[in-house]
This record gives sequence, structure tokens and C-alpha cells, in this order.
Amino acid sequence: MKLAMIGPYPVNNETERINGGVQAVVVNLVNGLLRFSDLEIHIITASHSVKKDMDYKSNGMTVHSVPLDRIFGNSTLYYSTRKRILKKIREIKPDILHSHCFGYETLAALDSRHKKIIISTHGINTAKWGPAYNILDTMRVYMQNRIYENCIKRAENILINTQYAGQHLRGFNKIKICELNNPVSDIFLDMDNRHEDDERILFVGNVCQRKGIMTLLEAVNILKPCFRNLRLMIAGPVAEKDYYVKLSAFVKDNGLSECVHFLWQLNERELRNEYQKASIFAFPSLKDEAPVALLQAMASGKAIVATRAGGIPYMIDEGVTGFLIEKENSADLADRIALFIKDSGLRRRFGGNAREKALKENSIAAVTDRLYCIYKKVNDSGVL
Repeated sequence: MKLAMIGPYPVNNETERINGGVQAVVVNLVNGLLRFSDLEIHIITASHSVKKDMDYKSNGMTVHSVPLDRIFGNSTLYYSTRKRILKKIREIKPDILHSHCFGYETLAALDSRHKKIIISTHGINTAKWGPAYNILDTMRVYMQNRIYENCIKRAENILINTQYAGQHLRGFNKIKICELNNPVSDIFLDMDNRHEDDERILFVGNVCQRKGIMTLLEAVNILKPCFRNLRLMIAGPVAEKDYYVKLSAFVKDNGLSECVHFLWQLNERELRNEYQKASIFAFPSLKDEAPVALLQAMASGKAIVATRAGGIPYMIDEGVTGFLIEKENSADLADRIALFIKDSGLRRRFGGNAREKALKENSIAAVTDRLYCIYKKVNDSGVL
């Protein structure tokens, strides 16, 4: 069975340095699917770092990299990128096409008119365009919405990673929907937490307003007088420079420089070390569907405080694997963190429960066993 998977993938094969949650999912899925000897795996990915088509073989698969449109991508619905991906699809002649995200990857797959296409969502578009944005942002969001709506109207076989996504998609009368959990790298499932720091908090994700990091800084400001050794480690690339400047000003103005540290983007092993040292994972996101960072924290056996936002309540069992709070509630976030700091037994019990759930539902082996069965079904019948 020949598979062509379309989505973000490291063009230089540096799979330890992952750029974003979707890329992490694709890498983990591919690693798991390589176990099946009857699968011939091709990866098609587009990147700004590629100037011309580039193919290479690695670990029993073939990676096909094509240039990503540098200018006017949104305005043309990524026409040139889609043509490059479509050319690769026709060269490969796959039995199954599996695209990721309702974006140019999926548009290219749909353009191919292939009879057996599977689409993984990864994100639900609820963005609005209008007076809240400047003119460039308004047009960008408008075009992204056009791409999203184009994909969703034409899609047939859809994989969702939480029931939150399923509820949204059923509003579009999509009946061929199947749930497939996101996989988490095995490196986080083998964690020694005996030497974690009781007062060390970790956040992992893009530094942007959507992740609610200001709420976390406000919580740390509340907690600082009570816990002398409090530390907050923020791991992730700066996605919104203006927002980072705002966060930095808050840190400086409130005397938090000694306890708040920006770590920037880390590779997988560096990230694992941060999870191992932390005792609490805080994730005050304003909007997320199935964040990979949350799965990494669960797999690492961390006590979790997160918001009731998007698909997060479908991942965290309140009072069992973590605590859920309302968005932008820094006082409640501080209270829950303080409870975990003071009660190590509670913290370890929640962390143990979270790890068991991740091992059962989100290990690479468990997820790709199910995905392989899905491929076989679609290959035989054409539908999920």
C-alpha cells in the first residue's frame, strides 16, 4: 500500500527540532507507521527554506520537499505551492492520500481528485475578520477563511483529534468523521520525576496572545510573595513580537526577572529535560484544539493546570489528571498552582493519572495501530 502524507515535516530530517504541534504529530505518525512493512511511505512538504524541489530517502521512506510561496500566498490561495504538491502526487501515484490541516496541503490533495483522501483537521477556524484587524490582517484572515471553507466543503473523510472538532464539523453535515488521538513522542513517556523542583512551573508553546501567557505572568506575580524559590520557564518561539515585548515589560515592571525565564525554542531532548525538572505544567490558552504540549506534559507525568478552552476539557479529566480554570482568571490559576506546590502527594497522583491516560490513548504505537487500520479500510472501500 503506497501512502503519500502531505504536511509539515523537517526538510533536513532534523526530527528532534520540531517546529510546531502539527509537525510534531506528523513526525510521530511517520515514526509509528514505519513499523508496517507493507506501507511505502512518501512525505510531501512545503517550506520557505527550499528553493527548488528536493527528494531524499531516509529510514525507509521518501521525503519530497517543494518551495512554499513566499509572497501573495494567501491572496492566490497558494496556487504555485499547490501546483508543486499536485505534481508530486501525480509522480508518486499513491493508493492513499493523507493531508494535514484545512490549508494549502488539503487544497492540493483535493485538486488531485484522488479517490482515497483522508484529512486530519488539527485546527478549527473560528477567526473573524473585520474592524478588529488592520487592513493587512483583515485580508489575511479573510483569505485564510476562504481556504478553510473551500477545504471543508470538499472534504469527505476527516480525522478529528477531539470531540470538540467533531461538534464543529458536524455543523457542516460532514458524516464521514473518525476520531484519532494525536500521538506523543515516546521520549516523554519514560520520565524520572524523583528530582523535580517543587516550585518550578513550565509552559510550552508559541509566545503569542492566544496562549494566554499574560494570565500566567499575573498568576506568578500573585504567587511570588508566598514562594521564595518560584520559577516559571517559558519554552517556545516568539510568534508575536509585540506581545513578547508586552510580556517582557510586565516582567520588568513587577520585578519578576529572577523567577521568569524565556527559553525560546528547544529541541525535543532539551524540552524533555525541562519537563523532568518542572513539577507543574501551566497552560492558560485562550483557544486550542488538541495541543501537543499538553500531551507531552501528561506523558511526562506532570500535574496540570489548564483552561476550559477549545478541546482542552476533552483531554484533561477535571480533578483526576489536572485542574481546569476559566480563561484569563489569574487568581484561580495562582490558587491551583499554589495547591500543587504545597501538596506533593496530590501533585504526583494527578501526574501519575495523566501519564497512564497518555500511555493508553496517545502512545505512538497505539495511535498508529489505529491509523493503519483506517488506511486499510479506506484503501478497500474508499471511505472511513
